[in-house]
Amino acid sequence: MKSFSGSVLIQLLVLQLLVVVSVSQSYDFFYFVQQWPGSYCDTISECCYPTTGKPASNFSIHGLWPNYNDGTYPSYCDSSNPFDPTQIADLESSLQVSWPSLSCPSSDDTSFWTHEWDKHGTCSETILDEHAYFSAALDLKNQNDLLSILNSAGILADGSFYSLSSITQAIEGGVGYTPGIDCNTDASGNSQLYQVYLCVDIFGADFIQCPVLPSDTCQSTIAFPSFSNYNNEKRPGSLLASLLLYLLSGIQLADSDPTESQVSTLIEQGVML
Repeated sequence: MKSFSGSVLIQLLVLQLLVVVSVSQSYDFFYFVQQWPGSYCDTISECCYPTTGKPASNFSIHGLWPNYNDGTYPSYCDSSNPFDPTQIADLESSLQVSWPSLSCPSSDDTSFWTHEWDKHGTCSETILDEHAYFSAALDLKNQNDLLSILNSAGILADGSFYSLSSITQAIEGGVGYTPGIDCNTDASGNSQLYQVYLCVDIFGADFIQCPVLPSDTCQSTIAFPSFSNYNNEKRPGSLLASLLLYLLSGIQLADSDPTESQVSTLIEQGVML
């Protein structure tokens, strides 16, 4: 009898563990997040082009993130299922175009994809395996061209400022669902369009109305910076590098070294490494 009771207890414990694991990997919807490279780079921090070259001047994928309806989300759900690049070898060229990394130092994008799969993708693996996960993200991006939608509404990535409501309405009109807009701050302190959140069903197939939108990070009027003219060689650097470019710019220096304010002015004007 004792042996039977012990066996039943073990089975119950195993069942409970399986339920906990299943619940931890459940989710209600995806956030499909796209970022504007011009805003990623136009900050006080660095950005670096991938080793494959400068990305296109278009929105790129940041991630496909499982979320709960209460605004929380699961992460790092299965350490036993790490990213395997061989599983998406046939998608690599498309991912390099649509899902590039702009973080420093420059890379071939694999580290970015690894992070996204390990943190987010493993939490949807009961429905989407690694190949299906990345393929779904590519398909979602191809369904709607955010830049074309904004351009059609007269919203251009030329450094101009636009009302947050006009950007939201333009995307909603083009996609059919209300987006979440995420902003960051440029080197001059202006709020700028950084990321667009759209919600997707649990199968990663169709856009849906968001059960919950991300927290508001934007001002009422925001910039839409250019990326086509951005030079990734221009980033905050050493005083010596700034002075060298100062000399090359043809501006005559006095016998004494430039003041800190002069160097700051140069940096604000984009004469920096």
